[in-house]
Amino acid sequence: MKVLIDAVHPADVWTLGAVEDRLLAAGEETLWLSRPGKDSVVELIEARGRPHIRASQAGTSVLSLAWELLVRDWRALRAVRSFKPDVILTRSPAGVHAGRLTGTPVMYDTDDGHVAGLLYYVAGPFANLIASPTATEKSYGKQHRRYQGYKELFYLHPSRFQPDPDIREELGALPDERLFLLRLTAFTASHDVSEAGMTRAQIDRLLAILQAEGKVIISSEEKLPPELAKLRVPTAAERFHDVLAACDLVVGDSQTVCSEAGVIGVPSLRYNTWAGRHPYQVELEERWGLTKAFALENELAFFAELQRVLGDVDAAHSAQAKGRAAMLEWCGDPVDDLVAWTYELAERPVPDLALPNQPRSI
Repeated sequence: MKVLIDAVHPADVWTLGAVEDRLLAAGEETLWLSRPGKDSVVELIEARGRPHIRASQAGTSVLSLAWELLVRDWRALRAVRSFKPDVILTRSPAGVHAGRLTGTPVMYDTDDGHVAGLLYYVAGPFANLIASPTATEKSYGKQHRRYQGYKELFYLHPSRFQPDPDIREELGALPDERLFLLRLTAFTASHDVSEAGMTRAQIDRLLAILQAEGKVIISSEEKLPPELAKLRVPTAAERFHDVLAACDLVVGDSQTVCSEAGVIGVPSLRYNTWAGRHPYQVELEERWGLTKAFALENELAFFAELQRVLGDVDAAHSAQAKGRAAMLEWCGDPVDDLVAWTYELAERPVPDLALPNQPRSI
């Protein structure tokens, strides 16, 4: 079986990469569509040692994103015609469009759904199968399948991810020193149009508070000014989750990274216009207590919660561990579902080799 995998965001590589690991173990053939210019998409695919086609350069404005979609659609179509996949796995519209135009079955995985607005409506209705977490309240029709879990569990489930205990030393953190990660988002994705996060003044205030308590490292989608660039995470992109797991607290305006921290077991606070609007992240917060979100108008509450957590970091970690254990007990393994649905779309039985859990490849 041949499978084309379409990735436009680093989380796509991690998520669909977990599915690819199972497919490769079963002897299937895969090819990626990558996206230069979007954080570390190309770097992560190449760290996996997998072949890929550079399908589009990441846009940064409404007009450039629209042009990018046209270019990506065309190159995805060419890739399908040359590679001739049995199934397309995607989290973006281009893979769906290419499948529709060629009659190739497509699975569209989304945890944004209708919350992402136009991005969903130019993709979801044209997919053969839509996969989403059970937290997705809206039904997307007879082709909609739900998995009991979250996208972060595809690659951070403890059966696949064990953090590197030596990473703190590489980051320059002393054994008894608190380590904090500040994650900053560019807000240039198509679903982030008109969204916003932290201002420079708020970033400076955060840094002053955190640096008084320990060592701060920064992960940013955008180029940092010289005074902040010296704090940038120095490790390779494929080791980012090791870095995340080593931290005492993650703070920022990133949806995905704060959710990743929560699933790993690290307290996280995020501050942006998405707060309270994304179903699966609301569930992570309200059902399991794994992350906390604050809207821009709640700046005072955000900084008050930051000070509360810093006042007793050990207690925050204890509460986090309890919520994570309950979440893991409730969740299934979403990789099992997507692997099974991939074979279903190809009208093939699931091989035994595609079933067992295994450590992720990067």
